[in-house]
Amino acid sequence: MLVARIKTSARLKKPLDSAADLAPIHGLLAASGVLLLGSALRLYGLDRQSAWADEITTLLITDPALTFAQFWQLVLSDVHPPLYHLLLRYWSAVLGQSDVAARLPSAIFGILTVAAAAFAKPLPAPGRLAFMALLAVSPGAIEYSQEARSYSLLLLFSTVVTSACLGFVGNPMNDRAAVWAIVALAVAGILGSYTHYFGFLLAVGAGMVAVWASRGRQRRAKHAGLALSAIVASFIPWIIYHSYYMSGGARTAGWIADFPLSGTISWFLRLFLGGRAPAAALVLFVGVALATRHFRHFALHDPAMHVGSSVALLALGSAVLVSLHTAILTSRNLIIVLPLLYLMMAALAAYAVSRWRALAAACFGVQLLLMSQALGWYYSAQTKEQWRESASFILDQPDCAEGRIYVFGDTANYRYLVGKSRPRLKLIAIPPDRAATTRIEPPGGNCRVILWAADLSPSEFEQLLSTLHLEHSCMRVTAFYWAFVVTHDAGDLVCSSEPISGVDSRLPPRLAACSCGAATAGPPFCRHGAQAPFSHDVATDVRHVATSRARRAALWLGTPRVKACRHPLLKRCSRSHRNRSRTPCGDRAGFVTVTGM
Repeated sequence: MLVARIKTSARLKKPLDSAADLAPIHGLLAASGVLLLGSALRLYGLDRQSAWADEITTLLITDPALTFAQFWQLVLSDVHPPLYHLLLRYWSAVLGQSDVAARLPSAIFGILTVAAAAFAKPLPAPGRLAFMALLAVSPGAIEYSQEARSYSLLLLFSTVVTSACLGFVGNPMNDRAAVWAIVALAVAGILGSYTHYFGFLLAVGAGMVAVWASRGRQRRAKHAGLALSAIVASFIPWIIYHSYYMSGGARTAGWIADFPLSGTISWFLRLFLGGRAPAAALVLFVGVALATRHFRHFALHDPAMHVGSSVALLALGSAVLVSLHTAILTSRNLIIVLPLLYLMMAALAAYAVSRWRALAAACFGVQLLLMSQALGWYYSAQTKEQWRESASFILDQPDCAEGRIYVFGDTANYRYLVGKSRPRLKLIAIPPDRAATTRIEPPGGNCRVILWAADLSPSEFEQLLSTLHLEHSCMRVTAFYWAFVVTHDAGDLVCSSEPISGVDSRLPPRLAACSCGAATAGPPFCRHGAQAPFSHDVATDVRHVATSRARRAALWLGTPRVKACRHPLLKRCSRSHRNRSRTPCGDRAGFVTVTGM
């Protein structure tokens, strides 16, 4: 039945192509413009934000200073296959490990993803251009093209697998083109599998669709079966081998089980279309198209619609089955289906342009503009904890070449950021589950830094301060975005020897929400950098939830509007620093001074 429908589509499609295909030179210019747009969106602001916790983990694993045996041990303890880490290790050996150098490969992979959409034949030229445009402005594709993680490479291979599967299924009368397509599917499927486990699910789903579409044609079925067998046979040994080593990484991914399904859907919707407005527009356009008999006939016979829906359902279904045993469903893992969804949207756009011309082109332009609206928030908001800025603050402190600093959580990320510049600086871990029993001693030597805590929200930092046992002294908190540094500040004030529960009376009383203001009406919490207001929509704030795992899930989805802080150290911002910039709490930092703890 599927083969018959595809053959019918192949016979019906030529009039559409001849009427709607762009002239070669115009099509080339348009595709070049889309590729330039996609490149600019991926390279702009590449180092605007600090590398966040997962990116620092990537840098730790791929540090070229490690021996290959040490590197491989870290790879095996991670939850992902090794291909991306191998590529980034050799890249880092040449260009170093700055934020820009680490993220540049992902940006390149993102640009290649847009280019790969141009080869999605037998989609007509307007459809291929629409496919490129959707990937070029895709919020999820742009976001992961600016992270030193494997997701941009995964999206590239997912796009190649999608285009190759379409090339095989959509060319029932061209065996030569089908052979090249199935070879590309097999190669991209294997590479995608060794990039991410969800790449394996997508590759297997695409192989199964290719086998199903080849029924009744022995030679094509043999080629498709060989491709599927090659994908499975080449990756199953790695699954068996890796399963013995990644138990620690699997434990760190346990937050997925606690993450609400509604949050996963909201986050994926933002990655896919940018929010609810473009989703509503897409539903409206599809609903209008479905009201016409010609479109229903087109949807039943078009190979792009069949490939997109069939492979997506198989990949999602297999992920759900695995999740019954081990929770793996996250929105960022599900980016493998983005090319499939964009392929169906592009096929719809090509069909609409062939029938309604300017009106359909205008509707597609509106869809792209609505998707692009999310990029304004992405390029201006602060969404990643400021490890880099807080580390720079530590390194700028005088007399901190040695001494001890307490850090919250594992010391690996902190040591990576300051260890090479300050090898004699001793970092003492405060385990999250044993903070109540940790005794913090006064700073030794001349280093004024007492505590450095990152990857936790203001309310979590408030709770940490309430839990720790600190000596009575003058303290000053420098607050960044989800990162905090506590320093000893006895030089400026006469400190009382008795504990005082309150704040120094000289500080302005009207900034009580500073350091805590998330989506409140008050000012944002004190931090370095420009003002980055939070969205009032929980769906758009879901990015913060997922990146800090289950802790942020409870914070952002449970209480999206954070109240003012209660701990005295987080009550006020210094007047002198508040007046230094247009932001409520200053361009340097929010210094909070308190006598006693």
